Amino acid sequence: MQFYKDSEFDLGDAQHTVSGTSNPISCTSDIDMIETMNNASTSDLEDSDSLSDSPLPLSPQPQYNFHNVEIITHHHPTCIVLHAIYLNKRELKYHLQMYAITNGFQYRTLTSRKICLHVICVAKNCKWSVRAVKLDGVEMFQIRRFDPVHVCSIDFRQGKHRQATSSVIAKLVAHKFLDASTVPYKPKQIRADMSMEYGISMSYKKSWKARKQAMEMQFGSDADSYQMLPSIGYMLDKTNPESKITLTIGDGDVFEYFFISLSPWINAWQHCRPVLIVDGSFLKAYYKGTLLTACAQDANNQIVPIAFAICDSESKASWHWFLSKVSACIQYRDDMYIISDRHKGILSAARKVFPHASHGFCVEHLRRNMISKFRGSSKDLGWKFRAAYMASTVKEYEQYLSLLDAEDVRMRAWLEKIGGQKWAKCLAGPSRFNVMTSNCAESLNSVNVCAREYCVSKLIDFLRERMQEWFTERREKAESTHTILSEKNEKVLVALQLESRCMKVKPSCAYEFEVIDRKCRCFVVNLNSKSCSCGQFQLDHFVCVHAVAAIGSRPGLSCYNYISPYYTCDMLLATWSGIMHPIGDSEDWVIPSHISSVRCKPPSCLKRPPGRPKKSRIPSIGEYRGSKHRKCSRCNVVGHNKKTCSNAIPMAKN
Repeated sequence: MQFYKDSEFDLGDAQHTVSGTSNPISCTSDIDMIETMNNASTSDLEDSDSLSDSPLPLSPQPQYNFHNVEIITHHHPTCIVLHAIYLNKRELKYHLQMYAITNGFQYRTLTSRKICLHVICVAKNCKWSVRAVKLDGVEMFQIRRFDPVHVCSIDFRQGKHRQATSSVIAKLVAHKFLDASTVPYKPKQIRADMSMEYGISMSYKKSWKARKQAMEMQFGSDADSYQMLPSIGYMLDKTNPESKITLTIGDGDVFEYFFISLSPWINAWQHCRPVLIVDGSFLKAYYKGTLLTACAQDANNQIVPIAFAICDSESKASWHWFLSKVSACIQYRDDMYIISDRHKGILSAARKVFPHASHGFCVEHLRRNMISKFRGSSKDLGWKFRAAYMASTVKEYEQYLSLLDAEDVRMRAWLEKIGGQKWAKCLAGPSRFNVMTSNCAESLNSVNVCAREYCVSKLIDFLRERMQEWFTERREKAESTHTILSEKNEKVLVALQLESRCMKVKPSCAYEFEVIDRKCRCFVVNLNSKSCSCGQFQLDHFVCVHAVAAIGSRPGLSCYNYISPYYTCDMLLATWSGIMHPIGDSEDWVIPSHISSVRCKPPSCLKRPPGRPKKSRIPSIGEYRGSKHRKCSRCNVVGHNKKTCSNAIPMAKN
């Protein structure tokens, strides 16, 4: 791992071992506690002087040897046992609070000292009470008196519960925040669930405070999560050698950048098509920020992570820093191609960091921009533009551009200003393969859309955990695939073979053929150059239907020999062959002092302003926003329209 501050330190080769001993604490149930007390050997334990303040006589206390008493560490919320011993006062108070919440009553504290805790029912005439004292020499508390009978009115058991504090509620809902693939538990849901499960009525403010405390219990505060970055980076580098992890800290120990590219991701790049897809998405936690992403596609068109980075925003500086780190960890390939949106920071950084790589734009972003810029165009604009950028020949490309001219004569000039080689398949050349959009990166952003609402430490752990899951599942699936091509490409090849049976093939020589389709169109296939006059063979690096027909006409030839190895199952297995090792629980980490002493403060200048922050971006025009539930105008029922309505309509009364 590398730290960038006033100087650079390489910590990737540090070796550490974990050792130590622990003393187990035996546990027993509340019911077995009394029997253990009665059977233990006797020894005097003097009561503290504070017990003499009680207006009620104490029951005689059993004599026992403290060293033979087993400490109760898990308490049932519906049961309190006389003489039970708690690890500390905090555990005792929490058990009393849960006991009151579960049994539907409230109590008030009569005495609370370092050596004594005495609580009684909130009703004045009720005799329910619990009294506990601190044992000598330890932090443990023991219940010395327990009067379990309630005689209070039901009026004291309704309304807001004084024992249901925000900290208690936080402990009850803390487990709801473990899964970062779902939206964090909302205050509204906390109120509803607490009312349903415990009959607790609470304000929105208390539920919001409980939510915040629960997240801090699990991951620490938002500020603490930045301080954990040095330790997280060290453990990721230690458990996954040859990874590239960089933390950059600016003046005043303020966080600037965090880059992560694990060794399995780096090795996977060599087995994917040389098309790098980059994109950015904003963070939604307390501090502002952006998650930058670089990914590729495997032989089965699945997302392959390459690198992630957390930075302040999508700026020229941040994109240049990110792509420089990506360039340092992946091997440059001569036919490398970069796909992104038209963000100025990406354009500038890609031109400087990868000067010899081709750079194209996501056609889906261009389509949305076109619809937004040329308002009033017909609904056919979308498919006409798609036909233009998917055209495999210049002639076909010009034909569909003329259709766009019919929509608006300004469209051609706008597209030519962007550059046809940036978006048109036939002009981009063979380096782009068949990757036309940045949907790969957009889909990866959708995977972590909920995780971006958590603190940065949880976000990084989620990315590691999800990518670990992907590598395991896809490696096992690739191992069980016995076809030459990947599953999806094998299906494509079978479909092409069925279509090619209706074509007529006229060989010119051993490697050149004339293929005539059902529409009497003639295409020339050259197997030596792996090209076809339709353009698809050489652009996609995958046999077209005409090539399949030509190959099928010659005994001894196989289509698999004319398909790029990036589509094969061997490449698919090699892509996911890396093993991502887990980093374990943070409490078990052994961090060297030169790592733990590094200070990393949150970007305080990027603190969110007051008010409810926006969690979702504004969709572009033409972007899919989900299906609409249309209602019938005749019967007002969802699921059909007026033309297909067959529901009976009641007659109007006169």
